Amino acid sequence: MKGKETVGFMIKTLSGMLLRCQMNFLKETGHEKLPHMHGWVIGFLYDNQDKEICQRDLEVEFSIARSTVTSIVKQMEKNGYITRVGVDRDSRLKQLKLTKKGEECHQTVIKNIRQIEEMICQDIEPEQLEIFLEVARQIRRNLIKNQGDAECCSCMSADSVEL
Repeated sequence: MKGKETVGFMIKTLSGMLLRCQMNFLKETGHEKLPHMHGWVIGFLYDNQDKEICQRDLEVEFSIARSTVTSIVKQMEKNGYITRVGVDRDSRLKQLKLTKKGEECHQTVIKNIRQIEEMICQDIEPEQLEIFLEVARQIRRNLIKNQGDAECCSCMSADSVEL
């Protein structure tokens, strides 16, 4: 079997291609300097607007160190995507809130995701797409199941099996 004919190589190649599509779109919309992690944080804050989200919640959600979260939050606040607001019950805590710019960025990214989904799914029959998604889910389950055997899978949890 040639390396380019392996599942892993194909996934890596597709991932890189998707990343380039996303980066091109962000460049066109003026968000080219938005690091991927900042985009994930914006999405998380947007999806959890009804909750009190603090830096600790980002540490847990993304399995990243406190110092990393602190750096991300400072940069995002400096760039105008989020703001920190005091919490009444504990003056030491700061709730993270999206700014108008952060909300607009989220809407731009969602629009991009929809456009890319349409592009990559064109000319694929719904039955083929469902087979692909089921195979992808099984690959993910296999990686999670065998995470004890390989350090590369240590970031995954059984909670995140669903795609």
